Amino acid sequence: MKEKKDAVLERRNFLMAALGATVSFGWSASATSFDRHFPVSVSHAFGTTIIPEPPRRIVTLGWGGEDALLALGVTPIAMPSYGQFPNGVLPWVANKIGDAKPTLLNQGLIDYEALALLKPDLILAIRTNINAQAWHRLQHIAPTVAYRSGPLQADWKEITELAGAAIGLSGQASDLISATKVQLRDLAKVHPHIRDRTFVFGNYFPASNAIDVYLPPDGRVASLLELGLRIAPSALSFASSTRRKIVASISLELLDTIETDLLILWFPPGARLELEGNSLFKRFSPVVNGGYVPLDDPLAVWVACNPSVLSIPYGFPKFASRLEGTSKHSVGIDR
Repeated sequence: MKEKKDAVLERRNFLMAALGATVSFGWSASATSFDRHFPVSVSHAFGTTIIPEPPRRIVTLGWGGEDALLALGVTPIAMPSYGQFPNGVLPWVANKIGDAKPTLLNQGLIDYEALALLKPDLILAIRTNINAQAWHRLQHIAPTVAYRSGPLQADWKEITELAGAAIGLSGQASDLISATKVQLRDLAKVHPHIRDRTFVFGNYFPASNAIDVYLPPDGRVASLLELGLRIAPSALSFASSTRRKIVASISLELLDTIETDLLILWFPPGARLELEGNSLFKRFSPVVNGGYVPLDDPLAVWVACNPSVLSIPYGFPKFASRLEGTSKHSVGIDR
């Protein structure tokens, strides 16, 4: 009984600490003027971008850029729209922007003319798949910071570091990264049954007859490793056999070649029932053994797929609880 009470207290303390960390960082960055050391130079995959003066009109493209800015106390003038939510804004982002009304941009299409009309003085395109040509076009509109790691590979730490450097708040960004790492470590302590469990994280789309599995360079995988899980060795073998860096496609006929404790899958609308009705999937060992974690509601999907300095304290406590519950009290889907 005492252990149960201690665990409840630890969860409550973690949530309070996480909330306090994001609030205090937002206040600090808002109350403190930008570093005066401008211009600043930020290196990335396509070269070096020079930001001549403290930016005031910032546009974010891709995922997670707005999270990092808001955690540092800066509200972008434009950011991606997330159509799965009625207002087009992720819940943890909505909590931070208050009454501000940033322009919402199409995630899958860069409208260069529309961006130019916004007259930005900085564009953050960090967790994107832009190429050198796209970067040069954006650079003609405003100083543009891209990824260092690779297309769609930037994790929450890289995003936060580059965003902080671009706006002259590198020190605050470093502190924010450290605080978020502590939150993840504390969360792992609250959920010890997660540690050393092997996992495969992927998705399934209708009529695809295959599961897409995320590989170690992907930020979704990295955040789970920080919780103490281990990527399944069989998934790593697929990584070595594909030219794709962040995802590998595995046919349903080959599922029996994968050994893992946990199978975490996110689904677009309508896909989950299709996969769960498949006889090959029903016989897959983590499904039979109760290690299957389906994510099909928008909040659960975006918490797991978009780890950031805002989404981690907002949604990871519940996500980790679900992973631990699956590890401890597994039951398969109805067959």
